[in-house]
Amino acid sequence: MSTVETIDAQLSRGKLRIAQLEREAIEQSGDAAKALRVQLDRYQSLVLAMAQLIWTTDENGEMVGEQPSWSAYTGQTIEQYGRRGWIDAVHPDDRANDLQLWEHAVVARGPCEYEHRLRRHDGEYRYFSVRAVPVFGDDGAIREWAGIHSDITQRKLTEQSLRDGERRFRELADAMPQIVWSARPDGTFDYYNRRWYELTGRVDGVIGDQSWADVVHPADQPEVLARWHQALETGTAYEIEYRLRRKEGDHRWYLRRVVPIHDAEGKITRWLGTCTDIDQRRRSEDQLRSSALQLSQSNRELENFASVASHDLQEPLRKIHSFVDCLRDEQAATLNADGLDYLRRIQNAAVRMTTLVSDLLEFSRVSSLGKPFVPVDLDEVVAGVASDLEARLRQTGGRLEIEALPTVASDQLQMRQLFLNLIGNALKFHRKDTPPVVRVTGELIMGLDADGRARPAAGCRISVSDNGIGFDEKYLDRVFTIFQRLHGRGVYEGTGIGLAICRRIVERHGGSITATSKPGEGSTFSFTLPIAQRNGASLGS
Repeated sequence: MSTVETIDAQLSRGKLRIAQLEREAIEQSGDAAKALRVQLDRYQSLVLAMAQLIWTTDENGEMVGEQPSWSAYTGQTIEQYGRRGWIDAVHPDDRANDLQLWEHAVVARGPCEYEHRLRRHDGEYRYFSVRAVPVFGDDGAIREWAGIHSDITQRKLTEQSLRDGERRFRELADAMPQIVWSARPDGTFDYYNRRWYELTGRVDGVIGDQSWADVVHPADQPEVLARWHQALETGTAYEIEYRLRRKEGDHRWYLRRVVPIHDAEGKITRWLGTCTDIDQRRRSEDQLRSSALQLSQSNRELENFASVASHDLQEPLRKIHSFVDCLRDEQAATLNADGLDYLRRIQNAAVRMTTLVSDLLEFSRVSSLGKPFVPVDLDEVVAGVASDLEARLRQTGGRLEIEALPTVASDQLQMRQLFLNLIGNALKFHRKDTPPVVRVTGELIMGLDADGRARPAAGCRISVSDNGIGFDEKYLDRVFTIFQRLHGRGVYEGTGIGLAICRRIVERHGGSITATSKPGEGSTFSFTLPIAQRNGASLGS
């Protein structure tokens, strides 16, 4: 038996009890009558204290007698609500329906249930759920009706808020470029936005079935359906990329994101999903992978070519050197001045060619023959380079100043080659009559978190500065380009490959290199190395 039916039964019994008490009060006198009146007043007070409105009507639905809860709520007097005057407290838009339902209930001799808006004594209309049941006499005829009004305004406001939220959701979803959909907790689809119908060509408004899977590419269907069913079983969000067939018949890649919506108790009340067109991104990724594969293959071929070419070129160069030495040793007496000059030029050209081939081979080996990264103490590396350049330092009267350098995760041989090129260049391009001073410094690059607090070092910056001839920074792009030289070969020797090798080494380590300079005031070459390397090695001071 429902709560409302229990209340109805109690009301019926209560009204019968009141009538009985009134009859007994009339029949009795003295103290007994007073006791009955006390009971009657107590019962009426209970009626007034209830949250619901309790009332009665005669057999025709007309209010008769005192209705304390009705009068207290609506402010109507017995003269105003009497007979069917109670209808005046009902919202004008609801009156016709109320009267029609009452007429039907009187004829049908059964319970009457409906909802309407009722005016409170202060003029505010509130929603009520109404239930009235007939009370039958001993003869089987309806003697009266007992009814109850339950305030459902909050429920109505909640329902209206939900409807407004649903309307706003659909308006927003229809304005989005993505496909948007929703489903019930069991996975039955109950909404698609307009974009779905535009892209798929499906009949507008057709929802609820599983035909959405028909537009998924056959090769992707098994995984798409499996992920969806898994989410329904586990109640978890997920995302998946798959191809969807458009109404034109072509397939495009989409990113499907699905999330469960929970109520306050954590129970899933709905599923929401979006499908975002990522076809261009996927095609770009495929093209990028293809290009990367081709580039990798080209690099391998280039490295192989450089290795083979350098080997093949070394042999004839060695023969040139040998023949030049033989000519100088055996035929020098028979050669005139021009002949000796030609012989010297041949020998110099062969030396430059040998150096060029050697540098080309080193350039090609930076990536192909690089070693795994390990913690490398840069202080030790620079000390070793300084030892190798000791003769040149004495020759130029130069000085090498080295600050404390960090330990980095790197290829030790390439770090040595990097510093050898940078410090060697600083000694090579010094000003005449000015002993070179080369300064090597290092610093950790600190980062900040979202609150502005210092984070662990994000990397390090190493600088190699000199007081040499410098260069105009408008040529900065040429400095690190292979075979590009800012000075004539007759003034400064070299192949124009050294700084290109430096850049390739730094980039292989995930860093960058640049330079600042002014003509006649020296140069500073700086490069960065990140703390965390790709193989997980770390950097520390």
